[in-house]
Amino acid sequence: MKKKITVLLTVLVMIVASLGIMSAFTGCTDTDDEFKVGVLHINPVTSTSGYTYAHQQGITYAQEELGLKKSQIIIKDSLPDDQTDLINAAIEELIAEGCNMIIGTSFGYMEEMQAYAKLYPEIIFSHGTGYLDTYGEGQNNNMNNYFGRIYQIRYLAGLVAGLTTETGNIGYVVARGTDTAECTSGVNAFTLGAQAVNPNVKVHVMILNSWFDPTNEKGFADTLIEDYDCDVITQHCDTEGPSSSAKAHGVYSIGYNSDMALAVADKGVERDPSVLTSVLWNWGAYYKVAIETAMKCFDEQGNFVSNEEWIKFGNYYGDYTKGLYELAPLSENCAEGAAEIVALVEAMMAKGTTEWDVFTNKALSFTKENGEYVVTQVDRQLKDNEGNDINNVTVANITGDMPYWVAGVEVHNN
Repeated sequence: MKKKITVLLTVLVMIVASLGIMSAFTGCTDTDDEFKVGVLHINPVTSTSGYTYAHQQGITYAQEELGLKKSQIIIKDSLPDDQTDLINAAIEELIAEGCNMIIGTSFGYMEEMQAYAKLYPEIIFSHGTGYLDTYGEGQNNNMNNYFGRIYQIRYLAGLVAGLTTETGNIGYVVARGTDTAECTSGVNAFTLGAQAVNPNVKVHVMILNSWFDPTNEKGFADTLIEDYDCDVITQHCDTEGPSSSAKAHGVYSIGYNSDMALAVADKGVERDPSVLTSVLWNWGAYYKVAIETAMKCFDEQGNFVSNEEWIKFGNYYGDYTKGLYELAPLSENCAEGAAEIVALVEAMMAKGTTEWDVFTNKALSFTKENGEYVVTQVDRQLKDNEGNDINNVTVANITGDMPYWVAGVEVHNN
């Protein structure tokens, strides 16, 4: 009898252990070997609009789609990207908590994440908005950089702004200057879009020199409206401050990261019509596939096996066809024809970048024939705002090296 009981207990233990292993990646049980994802955010995870909000929405989407429990996602937030000690401490905490993958959502985390990726080759690191190529012999092949061709949607937003402005002056509050291609490519693409429908438009730029500065994000918008007669304000910064400023002054805005028409709406109003549209990130499109790929580098017990699948996945630079970004619904205050013209360019972008892209030597021209808008491509020479020719713009320029503003951009000191 004792022998039978022992055998039964052994079988039960094996069954329980088997169930634990099978469920480790499905989020069904609390086990120490669950796949864990650590996330670094620059702003509070409780943000209800803007940059971190958009990223966290994407993380939550991926978690739900992949069937991960909340305990498998570990968040470290409110980490300014110029505070190296805080960033390092947060990464070390995520490592200590057993994270198999660490995601850093801010540009300024790049160097710290690269250093830890070299120290911990059995952890997958994924860094947002960076440009480092970490793949190849002698490199830390467990890290990638991810971003998207958001400048394409900036161009669409520029079309809306150029059509709607009455003064011909558009204000742009931007986080960084010519040292950060992510910012200059956005401003330049927006300007080219505005010029395609309004050749004489000027885009007035004020630089925050910070990714997150709520006070000046609103204050610079105030200045652009009051001192430079800007009647449309747009942004490359984290909060709804520029849209709030535009609304208070009775002018229009175009938001970024999340839908600012929701963020600045009065109580009881779903969308604020002063926000013409917003440039939106759908980060879930990336996070789902990235986390899913990282999980393939580990066995069912949570042990690192190989980074082969991660190397195949590589650095990520999604285009319009990936669903990574979009333009928010257009306000009733957008100029006549805005929706039709935007739709024409969206259709071109949906075919990829081989037919046409923003920084090629072809400008777009729009005419109305038989009651419908038609788009054509015309030759042009891109020039910077100092009169120099711009030639052969590559992906490397757009992501890491675009130290100029296109003609039509005017930069103002803070």
